[in-house]
Amino acid sequence: MYMEGGGNHPNTFARGTRTTTNQKDPALRVIVFAPAEQRASWIDNELVRVDALVQIARSVEQVISALVDDPPPRPQVFVVDLDAISAGDLLYLHLVRERGWCGRIIGLGTAPQALRSSLGIERMLNTPFVRDSLSDAIGEIGFHTATKKIPLFDDAAITAASLPLTVQPARPRITMSRLKETPAFTSRRSARVLPPK
Repeated sequence: MYMEGGGNHPNTFARGTRTTTNQKDPALRVIVFAPAEQRASWIDNELVRVDALVQIARSVEQVISALVDDPPPRPQVFVVDLDAISAGDLLYLHLVRERGWCGRIIGLGTAPQALRSSLGIERMLNTPFVRDSLSDAIGEIGFHTATKKIPLFDDAAITAASLPLTVQPARPRITMSRLKETPAFTSRRSARVLPPK
């Protein structure tokens, strides 16, 4: 099955999409964000070989909406062209992780390790793109369960659910007068005096 964001929302079906009810929906859902036309056509050719329901997002806002705001089932895999995305959109894209989406991200192009870690990018594919590299990467994921939104709690709910704080007893303060006192050592048994050698 194939979905394309021809309208305002990425969940609109493209012409020619099979919509018969007797067909079983694919277990894997993939969302793609690739603004560059050449790379988008390569991704389309790769995803033809994957048994997945594919959504094409035309903006980062559509990606975030599909991954965290839409009702389940949500896409488990996000394919993003990192070479064609602006720095501001990359920062905005972090909302998918902050708002609880825990799916897999496959990045196309180059990205520093800090960005890969902060976004949780699992695989990176760089140019030149080899035939079947994206479809193989998606096939190797083995992530076929539906993702769920992690519930977010406000401060009042966290306070109500947390245990009351316990107050530690105050420790005696060490002052200069206490330091000048002769230390007193106590023991349960008497000390043994060793003879000098």
